[in-house]
Amino acid sequence: MTMLSELQFTEARNQFSALYDSVFNSFNPIIVKRKQTEQVALLRVDLLKMVLVYYKLNPEIIKEDDGSTTLALDSLELYANNSTLDLAASDLIEDLKVYAQDYMDRSQLFLQAPNRKSHFPYVLKVLLCDNDEELLALLGL
Repeated sequence: MTMLSELQFTEARNQFSALYDSVFNSFNPIIVKRKQTEQVALLRVDLLKMVLVYYKLNPEIIKEDDGSTTLALDSLELYANNSTLDLAASDLIEDLKVYAQDYMDRSQLFLQAPNRKSHFPYVLKVLLCDNDEELLALLGL
């Protein structure tokens, strides 16, 4: 049992408009249950972004001996190298988008992998960005 409001799936389906209004207008997250073990949470996107605020993607900026720049995002094991910081950032943004999509496409695999499971909140943050400028801001660059 949870302290959040819960609805059975059939009840949620039959009252979807009221359920949506409660989640959106009243800021009330709700758990929808199906069968004995299946549960999903409904939550406003702005509140989800607030929950994820402490998951930071701060790449290390490394000036290489050859004059190029490497951005090392150890939290996701992603790295980009290019001749300038801007080009490396652009490469890292593309890699982030590809990785996030791959993660979601194969989420059952990644969420079972000990070295990838913890990436999920970061992947959500990436997927919640609307454009490359938001991703750049997310990287703090």
